[in-house]
Amino acid sequence: MASTTEYASEPQQTAAVPQRDQVDAIVEHWRQEDPDIDVVAKTAATRLRRLSHHLERELRRDLLPQDVEMWEFEVLLALRRAPDHQLSAGALLRFCQVTSGAISNRLARLETRGWVRRDVDTRDRRQVLVSLTPQGVERARALVAMKTEAEHRLFANLDRGTLERLAADLRTLLLSVEGPANEDLTPEEMLAACPTQPADS
Repeated sequence: MASTTEYASEPQQTAAVPQRDQVDAIVEHWRQEDPDIDVVAKTAATRLRRLSHHLERELRRDLLPQDVEMWEFEVLLALRRAPDHQLSAGALLRFCQVTSGAISNRLARLETRGWVRRDVDTRDRRQVLVSLTPQGVERARALVAMKTEAEHRLFANLDRGTLERLAADLRTLLLSVEGPANEDLTPEEMLAACPTQPADS
């Protein structure tokens, strides 16, 4: 599904006094309660949480008519990124941060839908391998397109230059929190190190 939303063609004009957002009102309350509080980190964290909420809400709104839950979306995209569209059930368990019984139930639901297949690993029969079926690959591709459309809707009022600067600043933030990428990690190790939300493509 191709995106029909274009980014703003011209940069937004910066007013002499920036418009206040909802977080500014919260910050004002913090300062009234404690005039000495350093609100810079709190302001950044609150804005990030609110934006994450808006992104997830947009995606959930699109997933609802498709009868797809967020965890299904995340598992399908994790498998789509993996080599040969295959991961161990153990890796998915660590990724979803649920019990072994819960991951078995989730994989059974995806299997019933025809989106994944479970096989015993011939190299280690204690291990179960989970693979996307052809229908699962198509479903994952459609969900990525849906996610992209939701992102375009949310960012439609920003020009590309602003988005590129924002993405670069967020990279700097993630590097300070997570450190640089470890290129030597296996796909399963990379998945285990990934937070489950928000889902990435």
